[in-house]
Amino acid sequence: MTSETVGRATARAGVAGNPSDALGGAALAVPVPTLGAEVRLRDADRVRVRRDPPEPGWGSVSELATLTARLGHDGGDRLVTAALVTLHRHLCAEGIEHDDAPFEAQWSTDIPRSVGLAGSSALVIATMRALAQRWRVDLPAPRLAELALRTEVDELGIAAGWMDRAVQAHAAPTLVDRRVDPDAALPRMEVIEPIASLELLVAWDPAGASPSGRLHGRLRERLAAGDPELVRILDELVDTARAAAAALAAADHGELAELVDRSCELRRQLGALDAVTAGLVEQVRAAGGAATSAGSGGAVLVVPSEVTASDLHDRLAAARLGVAPIPLGPDTP
Repeated sequence: MTSETVGRATARAGVAGNPSDALGGAALAVPVPTLGAEVRLRDADRVRVRRDPPEPGWGSVSELATLTARLGHDGGDRLVTAALVTLHRHLCAEGIEHDDAPFEAQWSTDIPRSVGLAGSSALVIATMRALAQRWRVDLPAPRLAELALRTEVDELGIAAGWMDRAVQAHAAPTLVDRRVDPDAALPRMEVIEPIASLELLVAWDPAGASPSGRLHGRLRERLAAGDPELVRILDELVDTARAAAAALAAADHGELAELVDRSCELRRQLGALDAVTAGLVEQVRAAGGAATSAGSGGAVLVVPSEVTASDLHDRLAAARLGVAPIPLGPDTP
C-alpha cells in the first residue's frame, strides 16, 4: 500500500446534445484541463475528510442563508464520503479484496461551483481514482463513469446523467449515446480525436450558479408524462450531438459552430436555457463566437467563429467573465 495516492479530474463542458444524455439521448462534451479537482489520500489513524484550504466560513448566518438558498447544501465532503462508500461496496460485491486501513482524504478544487462545469462529478471521479490507486484495483473508464453516476444518483439522490462522468472518466472529448442500444447497462462512450488542433473556450458568470438537479428533475417529469414536444426535441438533440462529434473529429470550426448554435436553440425550445446563460450566449455571439450552455448553470461552451480564440478570450475576460481555454487536437496532452 502506498502512503499517499492522488486522484485528479477536470471540469467538463457540454458541446452539443445536452441535457438529452440524462433522458436517454446523446451528448458530446470536452474536458476543461485548466480547471479541476484533486483528492489526496494519506495514512491516518481514522478515516477523515477535509478540504484544502479549509472553508473560510461565512460573515453571518444571513450570508449563509443567502448562499444556501441559491446553491443548496451540497458540500464537497459528502461527495468524497459517498464516492469512498460506493467504491468500497462495489469491490465487496465483486469479491475484490482491498485494504481497509484508515486514511485521511484531503480534497481541493478550482472548478467554479454550480455553474454547470461538473465540479461535483469531478470530485467524485478524483476520489475514486485516488482510492483505486491506494487499493491497487483497476477501474476502466466506463466502469469509473458508472460508479461515479451511482455515487450521485443512488448514494446522494442527485439527478444526473452520463455526459459529465463519461468525459471525466475518459479524460478526453467523448460522445455519450444511449440511443445505440437503449437496453444496455452502459451507454456507448466514444472518444473523439480531432485530426487537427482547434481551441474552444468556456466562459462563466460566477453569480449565475444554479444546481443542475432542478433542471433534470423537471425534464424527467415531462418525459415520464410522454410530452410529445419534449420527445421531438430530444430526437433533434441526439442528431445534433452525433453531427457535432463528426465535426469535432474533422476539426471543422465552421460546422462545429453551427451545430453548437443549433444545440443551444434546441435547448431553449426545451425550456432548459435560463436567463443568465441566455445572456452569456448573446454576449459571446456579440463578441464573435458561437455558444451554448456548458451544462446546467451560468457557463457556456464557446466556439470562435468570427475572431480568433485569443481575441475572443480577451473580449470575454474584459466583460468580467471567467474564461478558460480548451485546447484540442493530436498534440493535446
